[in-house]
Amino acid sequence: MKGWLINVVLCAARAVPPPFAWWLGERLGWLVGGLPLRDVRRCGEHLAKAFPERNAAWVRRTRRGCFRHFGATALWTLANWTRDATTLRRGIMVEGADHLRELVRAGRRGEGTVVYTGHLGNWELLARTFGGLTPSAVIGKRLRDPLLDALVQQQRTSGGALVVYQDTDVRELLRILRSGRLIATLADQDVPHLAGCFVPWFGDLAWTPVAPAALALAARAAVQPFFLFRRAGRWVLHAGPRIPVARTANRPADQLAITTWITAYEEALVRQQPTQWVWWHKRWRTRPGLASR
Repeated sequence: MKGWLINVVLCAARAVPPPFAWWLGERLGWLVGGLPLRDVRRCGEHLAKAFPERNAAWVRRTRRGCFRHFGATALWTLANWTRDATTLRRGIMVEGADHLRELVRAGRRGEGTVVYTGHLGNWELLARTFGGLTPSAVIGKRLRDPLLDALVQQQRTSGGALVVYQDTDVRELLRILRSGRLIATLADQDVPHLAGCFVPWFGDLAWTPVAPAALALAARAAVQPFFLFRRAGRWVLHAGPRIPVARTANRPADQLAITTWITAYEEALVRQQPTQWVWWHKRWRTRPGLASR
């Protein structure tokens, strides 16, 4: 993407008050959700598959609600691009405060944690605000455009977190965990070229990365789910329980158990907020017997 275009978009976004950006994004997203586009069609098909008990009218409403949410989230995020992470953190409600405190205490003891999150709600806001709570590192995908990649990574580090890429040497990731930091990872999408396993996702098997589980087992670190989503007009930071990993002689089975548990945990949250997950993603793309590895 051209640098001048990125700068124009960011300058325009900064001129828009965040409440208005949210209002405008909702309406634009609602309109997009009614168009005959490929992603819109796939979103509806996946919702119907995941919620077979719901009728067609519910699927249409939820599909449009999904695009409304992400339209609002995208414009709101741009409007807050230069705001201080501490300021953004003040408006977030915490759900599971005891679990959050346990994570902070573990970090102070020098115990690392692999934090699982997903494409639910606003994961970019989670990355921006989490670093101020406890020493953190976020695993991210390297974007093709160098300027855009630098801007995104700058945002993710603005709250105090480190950013490491998916191709970072595993020895560096282990060093980060053993220093007491947490490592946060998005692990709820079907990425065929990544090592994975099949676990249940809304009634069907879905190819899911196992690298976070393998990392936790190698570092003897605990795992913990964290998500940030919208509820009743407020952002909610949901902290799940911090679970020590169980190690046996069967490493693939250990990885499968961790991945199955965390996927089921996220599914329960998505069922509560079905418009806030990326249903246009090809979550069931890879089928059993066709996995690359």
